[in-house]
Amino acid sequence: MTGKTKHSKTTSQDSSVLAQGQAPDQRISRRLFGQLLGLPTLLASAATVTAVTGCGGGDDDPAPAPNPDAATLSRAEFVATISSYFNWVHSSEYNDPYKLPQPTFTDVKLGVTPRAKEIETAAEEGVVSNAQGSFLPDQPVTREEAAEMYVKAFKVPAASTDALAGFSDAGAITASRRASVNAMVAAGHMKGASATQFAPAATLTAGEAKAILASITTQQVSPPQVMCKSGTTAPRRYVQISTPTPGARIFYTYTFDGSEPADPTTAAGIEYNFENNGVLQFVNPLTSTTDYRLYRLKAVAVKEGMKPSAVQSFTWNIVRPQTGAFQARLIHAGSESSPRVWKIHNPAEYFQAFVFYIEGSERGLVFDAGEYGYQKANLKAYIDTLATKPYDLVVGHNHPDHAEQIYNFTSAGITLHASAIEKAAIMASTRPDFQAAGAAAVAIGDGHVFNLGNVQLTAFMQPGHTNGLMTVIVNQTGWVFSSDMFACNRAYTADTTQYNLVKVDLFLSLTQQLIANYRRSSLTGQITEVTNAHQEVPVGMEGVNNFVKCFQQLIDQGDAVTRPSIRGGRFGNPTSPTTRNSRMTMVGDMWRDKNWMAIGNPLGSGLDQPVDYFTAPTTAYPCGATVNYNAADGFRKYSVLSNIELVGGTLVGVDVYWAPPANGVPNKVSNKFDPWTYAYAVTVPAGTTSLVVKPTAMSNLVSSMKVNGTALAQGASTTVAVAPGSVVTIDVVSPDGSSTSSYKLTVAQV
Repeated sequence: MTGKTKHSKTTSQDSSVLAQGQAPDQRISRRLFGQLLGLPTLLASAATVTAVTGCGGGDDDPAPAPNPDAATLSRAEFVATISSYFNWVHSSEYNDPYKLPQPTFTDVKLGVTPRAKEIETAAEEGVVSNAQGSFLPDQPVTREEAAEMYVKAFKVPAASTDALAGFSDAGAITASRRASVNAMVAAGHMKGASATQFAPAATLTAGEAKAILASITTQQVSPPQVMCKSGTTAPRRYVQISTPTPGARIFYTYTFDGSEPADPTTAAGIEYNFENNGVLQFVNPLTSTTDYRLYRLKAVAVKEGMKPSAVQSFTWNIVRPQTGAFQARLIHAGSESSPRVWKIHNPAEYFQAFVFYIEGSERGLVFDAGEYGYQKANLKAYIDTLATKPYDLVVGHNHPDHAEQIYNFTSAGITLHASAIEKAAIMASTRPDFQAAGAAAVAIGDGHVFNLGNVQLTAFMQPGHTNGLMTVIVNQTGWVFSSDMFACNRAYTADTTQYNLVKVDLFLSLTQQLIANYRRSSLTGQITEVTNAHQEVPVGMEGVNNFVKCFQQLIDQGDAVTRPSIRGGRFGNPTSPTTRNSRMTMVGDMWRDKNWMAIGNPLGSGLDQPVDYFTAPTTAYPCGATVNYNAADGFRKYSVLSNIELVGGTLVGVDVYWAPPANGVPNKVSNKFDPWTYAYAVTVPAGTTSLVVKPTAMSNLVSSMKVNGTALAQGASTTVAVAPGSVVTIDVVSPDGSSTSSYKLTVAQV
C-alpha cells in the first residue's frame, strides 16, 4: 500500500462520558432525536414515536422535550442510528435486478413498522439477525445489545485484555455478547453505568447513543462498503468502494480466479478514488476461456490520526458463458389493442443488448438483431419459434451489438428496415455479411408506419449515438423501443451512453421534437413506457425527463455540471495516466432510482479539456449559428428556441444538418425545427382564427421570451389570433442579455 498512516492517540471527554445509572423512560420526537445525533434528516420519514411524557402531543409539539439525552431508545430507533450513518440502501429502493432477497422479520412490516427499512438493511449487513424470526422493534435496546450491534457494524476489533474485570456484574453479560462488550469498553467507546456496574440489561439512552457513535466515528475509520452489493451473480458488476468517514483513503486488492486477495494494508494495496477511477469493472471478458469469473475484493480505509478500518471482503460471481442459447421472456401478453412483446438475449453476449419481438394480430416486427455471432447461432431461427405471424426486422443502428445477426434475416428473405444513413453505414462495413445485409435493406424515413394489424408502430430517427439511429413507438399503447437512446439505467454496469455525433444543444432540440412526435403518434397522447436495448427495466416519463435534464443542465449551467465519468473516472476507461477523456453529466442516483440517467464517456473532448460540445459557427455543413457557445460563459448567450409546438396549425420544418455527408448520404433530418433558422411557415385549416403557440427556449434562464410582444414563461403556451398571411413573432433574450433572436411564423391556409 502506498503511503503510511500514523495513528495518534486521541480521546474525547464528550465521546466517552456516559450517563450514570439507568435512564428514566422518557421519549422524544424523531426530529429532536435526529438533531441530537447531528443527523437532521435521520428520522424525518419514519413513522410515529411516543410523545414526550405528560405533553399529550406528537412530533410537531412546539415545546421541547425535557432532557432529551435521557430518553430511552427502542431497538428500532437505535438500529436506525447505525443504518442511517452508513446510508445503507434498502432493496425496495435498490436499482439492481440481480439483488439478493431482502432479510425480513415476522414483526417488521414495510410501511407499517417504524424504521422498517433501517432494520432490514441492518439485517442484510449482519448487524442484527433474523434467525429467531422476530426483531421486537418496540422493546428498549439494552446496553449489551447496543455494544454487540456497534461491534458488528463498525468491526470494532476484539480486545486482548479483560476490560470487564472491574465490573461486579460482568457475569451477568450474556455469554455471546461478552466479547463485544469487552471490545467496546477496552476501546473506550463505552463505560460502566457506574464505577463498579456495567449494567448490561439497562436501557440505552439517546445521549449514550450520541456519545458512543461520536467516539467510534472520530477514533476509528468506518469500514469500506461497496455498491453494487456483494454476493450476487450477474453478467457484469461495476463496483464503487466508499466509506462514511470523510477524507479517508481506500486501498484495495482483488482476484478473479476465486483465490484469496492480498492484504490491502500492504504494498499490494491499490489506492481507490471514485473521482479518478470511477467504478471498478468486474467482467468476464471476451478473451476469457472460462464461463465465469469469481471476483474477490478486499478493501481497507485509512485516515491520518485515526485507527484504520477493518479489512472488508466482498465477492461477485460474473457469469458469461463462452457459448449460449437465446432466451426470451414475455413482457407484454398482448390484447385486442396491444401487441405481444418478447424480450430476447443470449447469456454469452458481452454487452447484453436485448432484442424485442413485437407481434400484432397480422404481422410481427423484430427490433434490433443482437450481438451474438451470426455464425454461432441463428437469431432468425429462434424468432421463428416465437412468431405466429410473418414479420420484418428493424435495426436501430449499425453497431455490432445491435446488428450482428442481420444477415441471418436478410439471407432468409426477411425484410430489413433501417434509416438511409444506417443502411449506408452497414453497406460501408468491411464485413461481407454486413455488406450483403445492408444492400438488401430497405431505407425508411422519419414517420414510417409499420402496420401489424391491431396495432401500428411509427418510426422516428434521432441522430446522436449514431447518425441515423431509429426508434419506434407503438401508437396504441405509447410503448417506445430504442437502442442506445434515452441512455441506460443499468446500475449494475454503471452504463453511460455517448451522444457525441450531434452537439448538445441541437440534440436537446431534436429530442424535444422527438418526444413531441411520440405524443402525437400515441393515441392517448402519452409515452407510457420507454425501453432501451441496454435497460433491464423500462422507464416512463420520469426517466425520459431525467434524460432531457442531462442535456438541459449543460445548457443552463455549462461545464459546471459535468463530472468524471462513472465509467473510468477522471483518467478514462480503461484508466490511463495520460488520457483524460471521461466527462459526463448525470441526473438521479444510479443505485436508488431506476430513472437515473447519465450521458457521456466521454462528453465532448473530455474532462478538463476545452468545452467543444456546444454549437459553433461552421462551414463543414449548413449551420446558421453565429455564436460560439463553447467560449467562456458561452452557455449564457443562448437566445434561441429549442422547439415550437402548435395546436391548431402545423409548423413547416426545414432540413437540419449536424455533420458532413458520410458514405454518400447527407447527415440530415427533414421537416424539423432548427434553432438557428428564424423564419417558418405555419399551415392552418381554412377558417382557423386562433393558434396555440408553445415556444421552448433553449436555456431555462433566458432573460425574456415574448410572443407578439407578450411575455411568456418557459413551458407556458399562449393563444394568438391568426388569419392568412398574419405573422406570429417570438422574441428571445439570452440569460446574459447580450444576444437577441426573433422568430417569424407566417400563417397560411391549407
